Amino acid sequence: MDIQALKKVSELDVFSLLVFKLIYETGFANFAAKELAVSAPKISRCLTSLRAIFNDELFFRRQQGLKPTPLAERLYQPVCQLCDMMSQIERVADDRLNHHQTPILHIAVSPSIITSVAIALSKLPRDVIGKVKLHSWQADTEELIYNGELDFGIGFETQDSHGLEAYPIANVTSLCVVGNINHPFWGSAENIKLEDIIQHPVVYLRCKGFNNRIDPLELYCQTHGLLLEDIECARKLEDWYWHILTMDSLAITICNEGSFAQQIPQLRVEKLPHHEFNKLNSVMAMPSYCLIERAEHYRRYSSNVKEMIINIVKSLLV
Repeated sequence: MDIQALKKVSELDVFSLLVFKLIYETGFANFAAKELAVSAPKISRCLTSLRAIFNDELFFRRQQGLKPTPLAERLYQPVCQLCDMMSQIERVADDRLNHHQTPILHIAVSPSIITSVAIALSKLPRDVIGKVKLHSWQADTEELIYNGELDFGIGFETQDSHGLEAYPIANVTSLCVVGNINHPFWGSAENIKLEDIIQHPVVYLRCKGFNNRIDPLELYCQTHGLLLEDIECARKLEDWYWHILTMDSLAITICNEGSFAQQIPQLRVEKLPHHEFNKLNSVMAMPSYCLIERAEHYRRYSSNVKEMIINIVKSLLV
């Protein structure tokens, strides 16, 4: 190998090789950006650098996409071999790292079930699942998962999925009413009706993909011409609890999260009758909780860990 050729190879990096390989195989730079979870401008800069290194256009723009030049045709097999070698090196390095230290799993969870999920995870031995850090679902959670800053999420599928994969877990099939133990509402607790709940202040926990635009109770009242004078939205779980405790508000939540609320001395929880649940479900179908994740080759966790999380969520909802 002559000095100039060696210099060219030394200027290459693994990311550039992956960009070259993906563009060659698909013919589209935007596909490479999506697969590598980076911006289109970054792919463009990388392609410009590759062209400078090889002093060749490498890809011509055609109506059907980017077409390789003769040099790119000859480079493809060696580039594939280099990418395979780097993958092997990465696997060896990961195996060594995992042998000494189990990485922390970062999971985003809908605030409507995050407490219940945390309690369920705390009961598992550390050598079964390792350390797990839960993050309450936020407006940019899908983007964080897509960029690899979070491993995956448990929430509701939205239109902002960024090309992520969604695996349905379970639907909400029952709800509970939560309120201060001294709330006058409990005088009629034996026969709970939505029409009685709305006579009092109501607070609901905002969950993206479900009630971030309107809550089912609010929609039910609008649909049936009922007056709901006082309803507020809490964006954080702790605000939801404080509102119930200090503002004489009533709230409706899933039953498992309600059972946790019942452990707080000043709160009382009662199950919403099935016929009242159906009233809400008829105006806004209860959504399905989903496991939302990146493509398989980007995942840092095993299928066994994924299955354990899915089973935990199912046990909370079914």
